[in-house]
Amino acid sequence: MISWIKKNRCEFVLLLIILSLALFLRLFRIDEFMTFLGDEGRDVRIVRDLITQGNLVFIGPQTSVGNMYLGPLYYYMMAPALFLSSLNPVGPAIMIAFLSVATILFTWYVARVWFGKQAAIITAMLYTISPVAIIYGRTSSNPNPMPFFALLSIWGIYQVWGNKKYLWLPLIGISTAFALQMHYLAFLLIPTIGLFWFLTFIKIKKEKSLQTSFIKKTIFGILLFLLLMSPLILFDIKHQGMNLSAFSALLSVKSGVFNLGEFFTKPLSIFSFSQSALLSGNEKPALIYSIILCLVSATFMFLRRRQNHIKILSAWILFPILGLSLYSQPIYIHYLGLIYPALFLLSGSIVSNFLKKYSLIKWATIIFLIAIITNALSTSPTLGSPNRQLQRTEQVADLIIKESKEEPFNLGLISKQNYDESYRYFLENKNSALEKDQNKITNQLFVICEDGDTCKPEGHSQYQIAIFGIAKIDNQWEVDNIKIYRLIHPK
Repeated sequence: MISWIKKNRCEFVLLLIILSLALFLRLFRIDEFMTFLGDEGRDVRIVRDLITQGNLVFIGPQTSVGNMYLGPLYYYMMAPALFLSSLNPVGPAIMIAFLSVATILFTWYVARVWFGKQAAIITAMLYTISPVAIIYGRTSSNPNPMPFFALLSIWGIYQVWGNKKYLWLPLIGISTAFALQMHYLAFLLIPTIGLFWFLTFIKIKKEKSLQTSFIKKTIFGILLFLLLMSPLILFDIKHQGMNLSAFSALLSVKSGVFNLGEFFTKPLSIFSFSQSALLSGNEKPALIYSIILCLVSATFMFLRRRQNHIKILSAWILFPILGLSLYSQPIYIHYLGLIYPALFLLSGSIVSNFLKKYSLIKWATIIFLIAIITNALSTSPTLGSPNRQLQRTEQVADLIIKESKEEPFNLGLISKQNYDESYRYFLENKNSALEKDQNKITNQLFVICEDGDTCKPEGHSQYQIAIFGIAKIDNQWEVDNIKIYRLIHPK
């Protein structure tokens, strides 16, 4: 490494600056910018019990579509970070920030091998300042590590196919299992991995020694994959194939989730949407921008199609976009986490290639690059006002603890887009008198209202409020526009 630094001093300094900027953009006031709602509260409650009580986790969070369960690997990833932060939820968010920067470094390395020094620096810079990458690089959530594991899987199959390094096959099994347990959309990586595995097998079928090594390491990789996926398999065995049945139902025509109607037109819109969102933070690009973006990318890939890394990169982008083109529901940018690195690699390589052209193209590219960088920095989420969800949640919990007078209480939450796990996390950690059995009724109920003045806690249909029975408001408070009501039974 020291020898490499001496030979590439300028590149090393630039890379160091980029990585330092990446860390700053993700770690700056991370405790105030991070998301901490019901999903994040649920996760830290589970991981806290894993750390403090040794409650092993055999299943992950439930998916938002299809009622399936992910595997538990993300919870085990969170555990060291939550432990080191003394159970402060900011710990796992910091872990994600460091993993995001590690993904940038890994993407730089891949870009350098595939496209050269200049393309690598441009790729790393674009990834560093991307508004979307920053937002998802500072919050603890299971889809957020997916770009790293997707890149590791693709780099592994590239080494297998392009360089005959079959020791990567077991690592592909591990990284693919991790990616799948972050989000089931990682299934869209499998066509690329399977295609180039098959091409490798065909290429070496006459070389028995290579083929033997290839098959052995493939079997080892599959075994490691199954080992990491075994909690999901055991869960399905115990619960009469619940996950498998839900997955089958999701793929059925009756579910309405998949539709062939827009298959031939949707890929271009998904591609332009993803590139625009990642480069500029604008999820609705102008039509002319979309057309130019798609044409330039397609032309670049076509002209360089004979290069091995372009074939891998093309398949890596194409299969997930085609797969998502069948999806009839709204597509959010975090769904495309498995191709984030691929899209930055494509952008960096195209810009670098244009910088080597004639003066007019070169200067137009420089202006475009400056515009992208300026826009990304000026609209960076780091410059916005922090949501302070973590602090506000703790303040509400502290107020409830104070006003409960150390007497048992029930808890309810009225919110259109949240549930109470984050509040319960702090109330439990602070040893409050919260009744953990939600079916057991106490003499007081604290209702947190996140819906402003429209909130009417008396007689509300929310479960924890409804089972409390007939009640009247005894007192109320407010914390950062969140209203807290204390309800008691009328005498």
